[in-house]
Amino acid sequence: MTIFYTLVPMILTIIIANLLSQAMPRVPKAFWQILGGIILAMIPVLRHSVVELDPEWFMMLIIAPLLFYEGQRTDVRLVSKNFRAIISLAGIIAVMTVVVLMLFGHWAIGWALPMALALAAIVTPTDATALESVTEGLAVPKGIGRALNLESLFNDATGLVVLELALLWMNTGTFSFVHGFEEFLVVAGGGAIVGALAGVVLLYIRQHLLRAQFDDTVAHVMIYLLSPILVYGLAEHTGVSGIIAVVVMGIISNEEKHHTQFMSSQLNNLNNQLTTIVSQLLNGLVFVLLGLSLVRVFRTYLHEPIVTWLGYIGIGLAIYAVMTAFRHIMIERVDRDSPMASMVDQAHKNRDAWIFALGGVHGTVTMAMAFSLPLTLTNGQAFPHRDMLLLIAATVIIVSLVAPLFILPRLLPKVQADYDMTEYSQAHIAMINAGMAYVETLNVSNSVKRNVIGQLQDQLGYGADQLDRVLWQRAQTDIQRVTDDAVDAAIDAGLVSQATMVYYRRVKANADARWARGTNNVRMWFRILEGVVLRLVNTRQIKPEERMHKIAVKMQRRVDRLQRKAARRTLTEHEQHDLEQTLRMQKKFAAVKQMNYRSPEDAVAKYQSSRELVFTEIAEISEPAVTEFIAQAESSDEDPCYVVALRDVAAQERDRFHDQQVSTDEEQAVLLGALGAELTYVQDGRQNDRFSAALINELYNEVTSAQALVLATDSEE
Repeated sequence: MTIFYTLVPMILTIIIANLLSQAMPRVPKAFWQILGGIILAMIPVLRHSVVELDPEWFMMLIIAPLLFYEGQRTDVRLVSKNFRAIISLAGIIAVMTVVVLMLFGHWAIGWALPMALALAAIVTPTDATALESVTEGLAVPKGIGRALNLESLFNDATGLVVLELALLWMNTGTFSFVHGFEEFLVVAGGGAIVGALAGVVLLYIRQHLLRAQFDDTVAHVMIYLLSPILVYGLAEHTGVSGIIAVVVMGIISNEEKHHTQFMSSQLNNLNNQLTTIVSQLLNGLVFVLLGLSLVRVFRTYLHEPIVTWLGYIGIGLAIYAVMTAFRHIMIERVDRDSPMASMVDQAHKNRDAWIFALGGVHGTVTMAMAFSLPLTLTNGQAFPHRDMLLLIAATVIIVSLVAPLFILPRLLPKVQADYDMTEYSQAHIAMINAGMAYVETLNVSNSVKRNVIGQLQDQLGYGADQLDRVLWQRAQTDIQRVTDDAVDAAIDAGLVSQATMVYYRRVKANADARWARGTNNVRMWFRILEGVVLRLVNTRQIKPEERMHKIAVKMQRRVDRLQRKAARRTLTEHEQHDLEQTLRMQKKFAAVKQMNYRSPEDAVAKYQSSRELVFTEIAEISEPAVTEFIAQAESSDEDPCYVVALRDVAAQERDRFHDQQVSTDEEQAVLLGALGAELTYVQDGRQNDRFSAALINELYNEVTSAQALVLATDSEE
C-alpha cells in the first residue's frame, strides 16, 4: 500500500496541474506541477504518505526513460552531421562552465574547491523538456534550437562524471586532472558503446520478431518500455555512463521507424502515443517531487535566521547570473570556422547568444544529482552543507524556468501557425458536410442515413465547432417550415391523396392545440411515458388480436374526445374530417370483430400499410424541397454549422415515422463511404491549394483514425 499512497496523490496533482495549464496556458505546466508539489507537502495527511524516492532508483526509473525518449526524437543523421558541435557543447562548453562556476564559488563565496566543484557539476546539465515548457509558442531559430537540444542530451554525462570526481576529491582530499579526463573518456565513451550495441540489438530483435509474425502488442510494448531501464542498469553496473547509454540507444532506435513504419503501423502508432504519455507523466513526477523537496529544504532552515537562507538564495541567483553570462560569451565567440558555425546566425549573433544563455534551463537531472549527494562521507562525517546545496540547486532550477518567461518573448516572435482555428473550423465543417451530402445521395433506408449522419455529426467533437441549441432550433424550425410549404402547395394543387391530406391537416391542428394548451402537452408526455413503461413491463410478443384491440380502443378514445368537443362547440373542418375518418375505420374494425377475428392480421396490416402510404407520400413531397433548401443554404454565405444542423434534422424527420431494422453491415459500409467522401474533399483541397500542409495533415489524421476505428469495430462484430 505504500506505493499506492505514494503515487496516487502525485498523479492526482499532475492531473490538476495539467488542467490548470490548459486553462491558463501562459503559465508553464512545470510551474503548476511544482506548486502542486508544494501544496502536497503542506497537507499533513498527505505529507507523510509521499516518500522521497531514492536517487539511484530516481535516475533509473525516471531519468533514464526520459532521456531515452528524448534521444528517440533525434535523428542519427543529425547527430553524425553535428558530432563536432556536440563535442563542443557537451564537452568543452560544459567543462568550462563547471570550471568558471567552481572558481566563482571558491573566490567570491569562500567555499572549498571540492564543494564548489560539486555544486558546479550539479547546476551545469540542462533539460530539453523544461526548455520546451518555457519556449512553447515562440519561434526559436532552428540552429540555436538544435544546439540547445543536442547540448541537453549529452551534457548530463559531463555533469555526472564531474560530480563523481568532486565526491572523490572530498573523500580523499586529492584531485588529478589527468585521472579525471581519463575517467570522463572511459565513462562517456563506454556509455556510448553500450548504448550503440543495445540500440542495434533492440532494433535487430524487434525487426526479426515482426518479420517472423511475432507481433504480440503487449510483448513489444513491454520490450520498448523496459529497454531504457535495463540498459541504464547494465551500463551503470559495468562502470560507464548509463545516461549516455540510453541517449545513444534512443537515437539508434529513431532509425527503426525507417525500417518498420509500415511493417507494423498500428504498433508504431501505439509506441508513439505511449512515449508521449509516459514522458509527460515522468516529467510531471519530477516537478512535483521538486515542489515536495523545496518544502523539506525550507523546513530545514525554518528556525534559522532569515538572513541565512536568503543568503543561500542570493548565492543561487548569483550562480545563475554567472552561468548565463558565460554561456552568452561562448556563443558570441563562435566564428565561421567553429564547429557550431551552422547553428549560429552571424547576422544575429547577439540575439542567438542570449537565446542560448537563457535556454540553459535546468530541471530533472539537476534535481536528481542534488538528491544523489550522500548523507555522509567515507570517514563517517556528515556531508557538509548538503541542505544548503539542495536549496541553491532548487533556486537555480526555478530561476532558470522563470527568467526565460519574461525575456525570451521580447527576443523571439510568436509561432505563426500554418492555419488558424477559423480556417480549421471552416475546412472541418465543410469536410463533414461533404460526407453527409454523400450519404444523402445513396439508395439506402432512412434509418441507415439517419444513424450515419448522426455519427458524422459527432465529428464536431466538444470544441468550438459543436452546434449550439439556438442553431438546432433554427434548423428544426426551417426544415418544418419548408416541409409545411411543400405539403400545403401539393394539397392546393390537388396532388395529395385524401388520406394524406386528412392526416396532415389533423397533425397540424393537433400540434397547434398541443402547444397552445399546457394540459394537452402534459397529457402527451404522460402517454409517451405510459407507453415506455408498458413496453418494459410487457416483454412478450403482442398477438395480432391484441394489437387490433388496442388500435380500436385508441380510435374510440379519439372519437370520444372529438364528440366531447362537438358538444361544447362546433368542430373545425379538420376535426370534422378526423371524426368522419375515424368512424369509418371503426366500422371496418367492427366488421372484422363480427367475423370472430378470422383475419385480424389482415386488418392490422391494412391499418399499418395505410399509415406507411401516408408517410411515404409526405416524404416524397417534402424531400425535394428540403434537399433544395439545404443546397441553397450550402451555396450561400450561411454558417456551415447551420448546414450540418439542417442535414441532421432532415435525416431525423425522414426517419421519424419508420420502424426499420438497420443492417449493421450496411451502416458500416455507408459510414466508410462517407469517410471516403471526406478524404476526397480534403484531397481536392490539397490539389487546389485551398489548405495548408499542416491543415491537410490534421484533417487526414482525423478521418483515417475514424476509418481505422470503424474497421476495428466491424471486425469485432
